[in-house]
Amino acid sequence: MKVLRPFNFVVLISILAGCTSTYKDDAKGLYIDYKGLKAESINVLVNQTPQKSKNFNYGDEITVVVDGIDDFKMISDSNVLPGAEYAVSDEEGNVVSFFPDLFTKYGEVGVSAEDAKKLKLNLVVGQPMEHGKTYYYLFRIWDKKSDKELKGNIEVNVL
Repeated sequence: MKVLRPFNFVVLISILAGCTSTYKDDAKGLYIDYKGLKAESINVLVNQTPQKSKNFNYGDEITVVVDGIDDFKMISDSNVLPGAEYAVSDEEGNVVSFFPDLFTKYGEVGVSAEDAKKLKLNLVVGQPMEHGKTYYYLFRIWDKKSDKELKGNIEVNVL
């Protein structure tokens, strides 16, 4: 049995650790976990203006803009096969709304790699959410042809 040399082991751990990272903004209640898919930027908009807090009103539209993803596996000369889904959970972790794979309509053809660089997910604050309660807007973008994904959540305090 071959034993890894200390240098080889350190390099291997560095490579594996480089595949995952996290981002956290406590003021906005935004948490991102990158596992292979990395974005140049992730912005959260409320009614098309930058988010400033965790507080939202009924009727507010929360938009997660994931920009600059360029590491999807190519399925043709120009297309990739992204997946995206989101859910809303309450403080106890119960899922109150779930929107599965938003890109199923593209089947195995996929979308252009250029179009997949910028993805937007929208949620309107409303039923079944209740005033005065906290919810979590959970979202996930993944590459259907690899194990790469980007997951995040936003704390939503409904006023």
